[in-house]
Amino acid sequence: MIETVYGKIVKVNEDKRLIAIMQHKKLAYFYMSKGMFRQFLDYFHKDIYVFLKVKKETRIYKDFIVQNVVSIDKVLSPRGNQPTVFYDISMIKTEIKKLINQERYRLFIDFEMSMPPYQNYNKFISEIIQVGFVLTDARGKEIQRYNAFVKPKLFPKLSKRTLKFLDLSQDDVDHGTKFEDLYQILYNINQEYQPIIYVWGKNDKSELSKLNRIHDLDDFINDMQFVDLLSLHKTYFRLKNDLGLFNAYNMYAKEDLNQQRHDALEDAMVTKDVFYWFKDVCNHKMKVEI
Repeated sequence: MIETVYGKIVKVNEDKRLIAIMQHKKLAYFYMSKGMFRQFLDYFHKDIYVFLKVKKETRIYKDFIVQNVVSIDKVLSPRGNQPTVFYDISMIKTEIKKLINQERYRLFIDFEMSMPPYQNYNKFISEIIQVGFVLTDARGKEIQRYNAFVKPKLFPKLSKRTLKFLDLSQDDVDHGTKFEDLYQILYNINQEYQPIIYVWGKNDKSELSKLNRIHDLDDFINDMQFVDLLSLHKTYFRLKNDLGLFNAYNMYAKEDLNQQRHDALEDAMVTKDVFYWFKDVCNHKMKVEI
């Protein structure tokens, strides 16, 4: 059972990751995981108010009777009629909802990268070798779909690890498009539609920027709005660990899609599906169990 508690911090024990607040005229202790305690440690001072979701059951922890903190909903410092709010998950969710609901073109994109060999990999640099994307209008109608292999420049011959993991052939990339052509396609899309670009994780944006530098091309990444859908999920659902793209799909669709082929277009399509399910959650049209 989960319950909500709130009150003013009276004591902080960094070694045991405990805070104490007054509850019913008694001092109550609350225990946090290492990551949660570290995240909010700068705010844990006397006279700071916290709003917590905790497990109702108590337990003994190093001579203290404690309740485990499930999540921190709000942290604030009273300032008369205008308290200073340091953290408020409801406000954060509101901002995420505004972002998700923007009436914009959307580009769902995924890259597959080359991988280092099993040996002698110290000087290896990964490169984009496949791209898949889906461009939609503000209402979700598909405008363009694209899937292509990309010729690597620095290491034209792919490692056995890459060929095995991505289940492709050397011939696929040898007959692939040039990175300069991919660059022009993305540049033109950005100029014409100015879409929000949704990716799963941070690698796709950094890899694209890196390839622009490798090919001595102007890096227009800063002119594009990238949104990391994984990061939004971690923040919205307050997850401790990263959530895999296909695990997110399974969570929403309630079906097993774990037979992942590591195909860029397939991953882009799955990212698109996950986005619209997440949008429904943000707009309270859908509920999921984490």
